[in-house]
Amino acid sequence: MSNCYLVNATTINAYWAHGLLYLAASGHAECPQFVSISETAAAIVPPEYQITTCACPAIGSFPYNVHAWFHLEEKPETVTVHTASGPEKVEVGPFVADLIEDVTTPTLLTDEPAEGEVVGISPNSMDLGRAINDAVGKLQKLYPGDVHATLIETGVVAAGSPVGLAFLYVRMKQTEESKKRSRSRASKRRSE
Repeated sequence: MSNCYLVNATTINAYWAHGLLYLAASGHAECPQFVSISETAAAIVPPEYQITTCACPAIGSFPYNVHAWFHLEEKPETVTVHTASGPEKVEVGPFVADLIEDVTTPTLLTDEPAEGEVVGISPNSMDLGRAINDAVGKLQKLYPGDVHATLIETGVVAAGSPVGLAFLYVRMKQTEESKKRSRSRASKRRSE
């Protein structure tokens, strides 16, 4: 049996980009070394999250700062985070430049892709196929049945110490010729 339980937070922040949700919380709790943010066990869509700690021999309340990364395909307006005081709705914003102390947030997370570009990621892994599949899936939503793209960049993001964020990414761009065909088909459908 687990001796873990919900704890309160004085601040909870949520940021999202390219299918990555970042949650950060701070507060005071017993056993701050065990405080973590995780997805709740309930299979809820959209997922909900919780801030917990586990029992230890320390007595008292100590400060904690924790964060966690989750793969979440679509950007939500808010996420629900469960604490000892009950569920809290947290607004989800764009990534900020000073997300992690002493580390500049990668521009990949703070900049918007150019028109026709998407970023595919392989969260918490270095799987190139997974990142390409993620990018192609995003292109298919933008250009249904007409994806003709070029891989224009690959890279790895690993930031924080210890690594607080790590993923492989690809940037893909729909070809101009394909975009013209999509617009032409759309205008033909409208005229019919």
